Amino acid sequence: MKKINRNILLGIAAVSMVFTSCFKDKNSPGFEYMPDMYYSPAYKPGEKNPNFADGKTNQDPVPGTIAHSFDRSKMINFIPYPYSNAPSGRDSAIVFLKNPLEPTEYNLSEGKRLYEVYCIACHGKEGQGDGSVVKVLLAKENYGLQPPAYNSDQLKNITEGQIFHAMQYGKGNMGPYASQLSAYERWQIVFYVQELQKK
Repeated sequence: MKKINRNILLGIAAVSMVFTSCFKDKNSPGFEYMPDMYYSPAYKPGEKNPNFADGKTNQDPVPGTIAHSFDRSKMINFIPYPYSNAPSGRDSAIVFLKNPLEPTEYNLSEGKRLYEVYCIACHGKEGQGDGSVVKVLLAKENYGLQPPAYNSDQLKNITEGQIFHAMQYGKGNMGPYASQLSAYERWQIVFYVQELQKK
């Protein structure tokens, strides 16, 4: 008798669970088991935090320090760019900014590969300002957007710092490449552009 009563009660409970789940508000999440797993008590970035004296969750780095890695390529990418996008910043970059990479065969070949991905469309294979995009513009007699050749009087003597600065902020009709290429990759392209200046 007890076994039958227990089975009946379990059956009623199961049926009631099915019916209550079917008729509930569809937007309701229902009962939550261990809700703290969904709503983490951890502080979020930018949130006020009473555990620190300044009341911030995001703590400032130690003064005078920057994030870096012992991997040289990552160190170059982490170093803040010190020159502004103003004539004075450009003039300083021309004089003081030097390529931190070694002029190895690998860096030159990687610079060529990246150039052929990002630069060739406008500057052309040999850096003559005759890329596929420019050819379309010239066919429409739009001569104002053609970049000068790297070995022209205008560009053959520009410095490595000036080339990098142009990729950092853009120059004329060329947009900036700082968001597409790491600093390390841009310096590799500088090596290849310098080769094109000599041709």
